[in-house]
Amino acid sequence: MRNIRLILIVMLSLVSTVNPTAAEAAAPGGVSESSSEPRSTTLSLPNLSSAKWTKVSFKMAPPIKYWEKVAQCETRSNWKDKGNWGGGLGIAQSTWDGFGGREFAEHPSQATQFEQIVVANRISTFGYQTKDDYRTLADKEANKPFFRDPVGFYGWGCIKNNKYLRPPSVKYTTYLPKGKAFTCPQFEDTFKKYALPTKVFSYIAWRESRCNPGAVNAKWENGQIVWTLNSNGSYDSGLLQINSSWFKTLRETLGYTPEDLFKPGVNAMFASWILHYTSGRLRNWNVKVSP
Repeated sequence: MRNIRLILIVMLSLVSTVNPTAAEAAAPGGVSESSSEPRSTTLSLPNLSSAKWTKVSFKMAPPIKYWEKVAQCETRSNWKDKGNWGGGLGIAQSTWDGFGGREFAEHPSQATQFEQIVVANRISTFGYQTKDDYRTLADKEANKPFFRDPVGFYGWGCIKNNKYLRPPSVKYTTYLPKGKAFTCPQFEDTFKKYALPTKVFSYIAWRESRCNPGAVNAKWENGQIVWTLNSNGSYDSGLLQINSSWFKTLRETLGYTPEDLFKPGVNAMFASWILHYTSGRLRNWNVKVSP
């Protein structure tokens, strides 16, 4: 019976684990493309075959290498700079506060490099939904805090005055299925928090786990994996199906355990790390984009 069920799941899944590029082999890679069997619920039947696809535009922030060049110019890569324009990217305290930096730390210098870059991506590219700032009394009475628009890249003097740091393109297009049935809207605020392209990752979460934070595509007996949907023996965890080959990197870079990946916030945070710190970017999830 178990074998019959496994065959059914394989037939209904997009089974093709993405492996890291050779350059990323030192930081083990691979985010599964396969839809996964939830830990506690029955797998929803995929119906992408009935979907109508549409071309959509979205923003994706620059990779880590770009921000590292900015930090070298701004502070000589001193990510612990305690000045009013603090951290490695020289973010002003007022700007840090205005774009939600205090979600991570009181001052940029107290946040990790990764968290500083998340805030920089809000400033430059995504903007930030404030929590308790209102433009008018009517907005406050209606509990509608305003959205702080991104200001672009030229607030950084090094970018404005250095032709070698011209802002990269942040506008891309891809194809997504029409309709909310193929998205996970309940997690979109989490994707926004970690500077992930919201609609793209809302679809990825649906495709990978059917919006189930507890999804895992393997089974264990007596502490041993007895089957996994991945042909290479690895397995995938959580909302965005992070592959087990990333677990060492997860511990070393963010200090989390594999079990933490079943928390949507940790899963999205590490997905953001993968998106910005690896050359594969959205290809890690088999999403093809055009600039």
